[in-house]
Amino acid sequence: MTPDIMASSATGSMRSTIPIRNSDGSDINPPTSAGVCRTRMVMPVADAPITNAFDRPATRWSSGHRGVDIASSLGTPLIAPDDGVIAFSGTVAGKSVVSIAHDDGLTSTFEPATSEMEIGEHVGRSRRFGFIAEGLSDHCLDICVHWGVMDASGEYLDPSLLVLPRSVALKPV
Repeated sequence: MTPDIMASSATGSMRSTIPIRNSDGSDINPPTSAGVCRTRMVMPVADAPITNAFDRPATRWSSGHRGVDIASSLGTPLIAPDDGVIAFSGTVAGKSVVSIAHDDGLTSTFEPATSEMEIGEHVGRSRRFGFIAEGLSDHCLDICVHWGVMDASGEYLDPSLLVLPRSVALKPV
């Protein structure tokens, strides 16, 4: 049976989706619980601009900016970019750091940050997990938080690309 292909459209940040259906009217791929495409991650600081962009290091130990800096201030709440568990919360080289191991194998790290959650405790997407902490940072001087993302193989990813809207397109073959 040949499916009847219907389209989806996006306007700005809003998306409306029309299901793709078989000729009998059943969904080829039933929509997710949200029924729409979503970004891979959400920004960990609400309504805040990126002040310093990602600069991929040539090698794992080369110089570069392994994340993005997001405008914020001491005490600003941090929200989980995606579902995961608190993997680390403590001090690294005198800096307050919190890491989330996401369900999809990515790890987000925030500096300076603090959390009252326990190591191994689950945090849901868009849920508060911590706050911008006081203290020194290699990246921010009381005006931002550094957000880095690493995949399971140790490759640094650009967090700003993970928060862009995604779309699905059907192309003829």
